[in-house]
Amino acid sequence: MSLQKKVCIFTQFSEISPAYSLNRIVQDQLKMLLSHGYEPTVIAAESFEPAGIYADKRVTIKKIPNVPVHNEVKKDESFDEDVANIERALKDALAGIDVVITHDIIYQPAALKHNFAARRVADGSPSLRWLHWIHSATSPHTLTNLKPIFEDQFVQTVLKPFPNSFYVFFNHYSIPRIAKNFNVPEDLVRIVHHPSDLADVFGLSEDVAKLNIDKKLYSTDAIAVYPIRLDRGKQVEFVIKTMAMLKEFNLSVKVIIVDFHSTGGDKVTYRDELKNIAIDYGLGADELIWTSEYKEFWSVEVPHADVMSLMRLANVFIMPSVSESYSLITQEAGLNKVVLVLNQDFPPFRDIFGTNAIFRKYSSNIDVMSGEDGFTKTKYGGDNVSDDERGNLEKNYHKETAGMIFGQLKKKPMALSIFLRKYRNLEYIFEHELEALFMEEM
Repeated sequence: MSLQKKVCIFTQFSEISPAYSLNRIVQDQLKMLLSHGYEPTVIAAESFEPAGIYADKRVTIKKIPNVPVHNEVKKDESFDEDVANIERALKDALAGIDVVITHDIIYQPAALKHNFAARRVADGSPSLRWLHWIHSATSPHTLTNLKPIFEDQFVQTVLKPFPNSFYVFFNHYSIPRIAKNFNVPEDLVRIVHHPSDLADVFGLSEDVAKLNIDKKLYSTDAIAVYPIRLDRGKQVEFVIKTMAMLKEFNLSVKVIIVDFHSTGGDKVTYRDELKNIAIDYGLGADELIWTSEYKEFWSVEVPHADVMSLMRLANVFIMPSVSESYSLITQEAGLNKVVLVLNQDFPPFRDIFGTNAIFRKYSSNIDVMSGEDGFTKTKYGGDNVSDDERGNLEKNYHKETAGMIFGQLKKKPMALSIFLRKYRNLEYIFEHELEALFMEEM
């Protein structure tokens, strides 16, 4: 759909106020439009000085006159002249535009002049689509307020539904109120939820923000991150196997192996073996991500800021290593409130991290009976089973682990976090709710 429509965002902004919620919403809309190939126009007051995303070379800024505005319904001395001046500027600014997104232009008393001017432009441009964001569900200024102050022409203008428009709100429950308050049928009210920019919310580094989009991490139920060199003692296969079994619970999964310093020798052989294990367990190529294969620099070094960005996106961390002196990465994962699975066969983990994790058996280089150096070998199914039977028993064990993870992911607030990441991100809202309004027939 990109570039099929020319889109304009119509604001009253006279300056950029970082804390102003409408400004943040407009900036998110610009991010969505730009990332999907649009080159939007923004209408603002003459005093507005573009900065940040407003200064992006793909964004066109058009100015309309600064005029006196009021927070109550009022007709000041310059009202007629101001409306006429805004109307002329709007006509010029909207030349060639297909879709206009407005923000409280038809709601706030302070936008009354802009409202009248926009309606006049709309009357003369029947093909222009208007999408009116209403940032409050309370009643707008009513005819009762207008009649004692304005002449009949203004009253009649406001009485009519705004031409070729959808009225946009943010929850389905309020549709009847919005329709009643604006004197329009309910089928002219559309819902577009407010998205959140995950890069901002999670503080993602630039490279991880790109990975999030490229690999569609935002739409995934369970994301596991494991930052390690590809030494066999790290037992990456157990992370892969367990996450693959999570698919048995109808969850979408991604496994991100942060495999730095793993470019030669047995590390390459081990990576190839792990890819085959993933296939055997039903984990697709798009579900297993090697950072070394995504970005060349990451094959040598992955900055700590990038690892922490990945941890903030993740919600599962599995540590099956046979030996660790401490494991800072496990500590950092726990601080990021992920579902934590630790190696039960490595007793120091209980000493270091306590008991508030899922503990599962993955063997270790400690003899758990004596506490001395040695080896604890977990054999799924014991000693007297065939290789095929052992393979099935191991799968069942990892499925049991996956079930424990599933149970944690479905608990509040983890389940809410997953829902919001999947359905309230910029990509989802644009592709499933906003862009369709550009094309929908009235």
